[in-house]
Amino acid sequence: MTTFMADVQSRAGGDYHTTYFPQPSFISSRHFYVHYDGFNYAELDFSHEDFHEIFVLGEISRFYFNTGDNLQELVSDLTSFLGKLPELPDWIMGGAILGVQGGTQVMLDRYNYAKSFGIPVASLWIQDWSGKVEMPFGKRVNWDWKWNPSWYPGLDSAVRNLTFDGVKVMAYINPYLREGGHLYTEATSKGYLVKNSTGGVYLQRSVTLVFASVDLTNPSAFSWFKNVIKTNMIDFGFGGWMADFGEYLPVDAKLFDGRTGLEAHNEWPVLWARLNREAVEESGKLGDVIFFMRAGFSGVSNFTTLMWNGDQNVDFSLADGVRSTIYGSLSMAMSGVGLSHFDIGGYTTVSQLGLVRSAELLLRSAEMAVFTPIFRTHEGNQPEANVQWYSNTMIAAFARLARQFALLKDYRKSVVAQVSRVGIPAMRPVCLEYEGIPATATQYLFGPDLLVTPVYTENVKNILVSLPLTKGYTWIHIWSGTAYQGGQTVNVAAPLGEPAVFYRSDSAYSSSFEKLRAESSEVNSIIG
Repeated sequence: MTTFMADVQSRAGGDYHTTYFPQPSFISSRHFYVHYDGFNYAELDFSHEDFHEIFVLGEISRFYFNTGDNLQELVSDLTSFLGKLPELPDWIMGGAILGVQGGTQVMLDRYNYAKSFGIPVASLWIQDWSGKVEMPFGKRVNWDWKWNPSWYPGLDSAVRNLTFDGVKVMAYINPYLREGGHLYTEATSKGYLVKNSTGGVYLQRSVTLVFASVDLTNPSAFSWFKNVIKTNMIDFGFGGWMADFGEYLPVDAKLFDGRTGLEAHNEWPVLWARLNREAVEESGKLGDVIFFMRAGFSGVSNFTTLMWNGDQNVDFSLADGVRSTIYGSLSMAMSGVGLSHFDIGGYTTVSQLGLVRSAELLLRSAEMAVFTPIFRTHEGNQPEANVQWYSNTMIAAFARLARQFALLKDYRKSVVAQVSRVGIPAMRPVCLEYEGIPATATQYLFGPDLLVTPVYTENVKNILVSLPLTKGYTWIHIWSGTAYQGGQTVNVAAPLGEPAVFYRSDSAYSSSFEKLRAESSEVNSIIG
């Protein structure tokens, strides 16, 4: 239904194979890769058995080809060619990023509640720091990028106190300005907004929110908006932010540099990433402040510090539900983007149509996030309709999962270091380590030592796992301690809180993995 609604409004409904991040690259099992180094519209056609076909609209740029001895070498080379992400800061890898909103006191109450249940908190992420707008679809952030003291009184002091307590406060921004807002008025007066065919400001609509885009091809506008981030966010004390969107440039827009929106569309998220990266670097905060994006194209990985998978539905659907986070992460991994994560519990909620988050969905999503680089929650666009981590029946189970995430910090740091140093993705398809095995699109390796088979459907008690054939070591089921020989498919129990996870018996981090067993507990009772 959400896809249907998006199609009706903007002809932009999604599917499991559509993306915020198109990139004209492919890697072959015959050990070569091809990358097209242009921003113009392109299509890659793999429907023919004896050849591949690439269509490019307009003047053709360069193609790059490379070969390697194995898939892992090819991914490493492609990642290095496109640009490796920097290492994540230490603070983000050992605790939960809790998505909260509703004002300063609500933020602090949620934080204290989390601490009372032993949740290790790395950050509080307040996307509504600039205020809120009430809409039929739910609450929306006020796209006027400055602190709203009426909505968040005393936030400056709270940020300082939380930072002293070892907890970062994160925020939200996108490259659009709400019509009538202070920044919109300033940008309009300076001619900094994208124009329409008649030379006026190009106004767009997201449900009932009317907005305009900052023209990132205008050097003065670029510098102005970068300073908005430096002054209103970094200097304010935020430890990071979601750098949302970047894919909404209208194809018929007129830009400062003379191009149309169609000609600049694919480069737009790259410009958006560069603007955020320059703001961080010029403030001397690279390695401490992070931002994460959903939109991309070739070159985004050279600027962004982290990706996330975008707005999943709060359900188990193939196209846009929790299962799609697996496909998205592994697709990015094979495309040279080694660090990605997702909204725990999903985002898109339509309570009017019955699309709301269940306790089971939240826990299945969170238990998978334990075995990823980042553990971040989102309340969704209709928080009151969704089960939340702070719901009375959820908090104890969620706290156990957050503690499991923290217990993997040392291993996680070693995995993340591989991304920035040699270009090997954190979440990787099994074939990157074990070539020649049957395709396993819903399994992945988190680093070299953990094999993860998430539960992505409802009411699951057991799950089948394909264990890669190994030499010199076995696979240890992390929850039971049972050892299995590789090269077989096994059926293991997968109660809530215990996805099918195995580790290599020869892992240097075996003791860390064994500690997770103490935090494990079946939690089926909380959903009846």
